[in-house]
Amino acid sequence: MPDTPDIAIVGAGISGLHLALRLQQAGVATTLYADRTAEQVAAGRPLNLPVRFGRTRRREQQLGVAHWDAPEHHTHGVNLVARGEADIHFFGRLDEPASGVDFRVYLPRLTADYLERGGRVELLRPEPAEVDRISTRHDLVVVAAGRSATGLFERDPARSPYAAPQRIVTAGLFQGIAPSSPSWIHFQVTEVGEIFSTRILTADGPVHGMVVEALPGGPLEQLAGYDHAGDRAGFERTLLKLVGDHAPDLRERIDEREFGLARPGDVVQGGITPTVRRSWTVLPSGRTALAVGDAWVVNDPLTGQGANLGSRCAFELAELILAGGPFDEDFARRAGERLWRIAEPVVSWSNLNIGPPAEHLGALFAAATAEQKVADAFVNNFNDPEAMWQAVRSPQAATDWLERLGAV
Repeated sequence: MPDTPDIAIVGAGISGLHLALRLQQAGVATTLYADRTAEQVAAGRPLNLPVRFGRTRRREQQLGVAHWDAPEHHTHGVNLVARGEADIHFFGRLDEPASGVDFRVYLPRLTADYLERGGRVELLRPEPAEVDRISTRHDLVVVAAGRSATGLFERDPARSPYAAPQRIVTAGLFQGIAPSSPSWIHFQVTEVGEIFSTRILTADGPVHGMVVEALPGGPLEQLAGYDHAGDRAGFERTLLKLVGDHAPDLRERIDEREFGLARPGDVVQGGITPTVRRSWTVLPSGRTALAVGDAWVVNDPLTGQGANLGSRCAFELAELILAGGPFDEDFARRAGERLWRIAEPVVSWSNLNIGPPAEHLGALFAAATAEQKVADAFVNNFNDPEAMWQAVRSPQAATDWLERLGAV
């Protein structure tokens, strides 16, 4: 680039860090603004329980931050179970292993990588006035500060069909769940919500993350309101009973004597309203601010795409920045359109899964139960959300996809 820009990145989650590291590789000056130190992140409560699929892990290799590539950190597939009149049960094998690492380990390590390579990190509250204040030091501001910075970007009603949470989520890290062989993501679909579990590497070693996605008003929702800090044993007993009632296949792997939270407070509770916000704004300073990650798109975690989408958009935005400015409204508009082409399939797929039951999804699950090649193809689409959306977006699309696999 003839003129090297100076980029502010507000937010030190996976989107912000992958963008900062990618631009750093290209010699672009960046400042990473974080609302907490890496030490505070490491000592805090869980942020989320992300699974990074193969494409994200390849991007980590490109960035030189593939610190968890050893086979013992690999997840090799998805075990999906839906018990009912027509039992659904299949194990789909991933061509590229996935990986689960506690972000209290992952984010501080990548922050250290960025600093060791000459990066600069400053503390900043991601409030509109603060973002505007620092914007004059930079050519472009990218806000990747998650939901704490949403005051900068208005909700986009055309892309946000839900006005309230469609699932009430309880997630935590637990001991006492036997590892599967090979390591897989267990995904249980029930009439009252979904329960999934997978291996997560923490600072204390491997444990299991469990996420309960409760339909509002159903029996699983009680977990989200349970005072786990005041009555940890009661919370664990209640969760264990609900898993036994609604996810018996997972319950079989749990040792009641050993089962419990990995650490006190290792729980996240609450509802998430899926939201897409405007992808850019002009700050009072006149500088342009772009949104990525959860500052732009918040999906329900059911499809496990949040971290993966954030990483991919960070790489795409880095390429746009490297192509050069000016970083004005026209640049922001073009960037927003290009990033939406990546995000739209993820948003659409995620919203389909939390909507009313779709009969054609049941037909796909039945086909995957009957034929291993369908199970493998379906599960590999978690690593290719565009292909997944093309397969599930309508009954005809599902039929066409099965026909291409030779399964109809």
